[in-house]
Amino acid sequence: MSKFTKSLLLSAAATGVAALLLRQLDLDAARPDPDPGFPGPNPDDIAEEDVEMLLNELASQL
Repeated sequence: MSKFTKSLLLSAAATGVAALLLRQLDLDAARPDPDPGFPGPNPDDIAEEDVEMLLNELASQL
């Protein structure tokens, strides 16, 4: 076998082993929950004056 083929096979094997290890570690489980339990603002509860102010601010930025 040529050096290139051996290197390719070794690289593929190392990639497979790394993928198996990462799957077993399940690194996603260690991440904190992005939702701390606080509900976001309800769009139906925003006052009409606030909506008008936000729209005016948006229009001034454009």
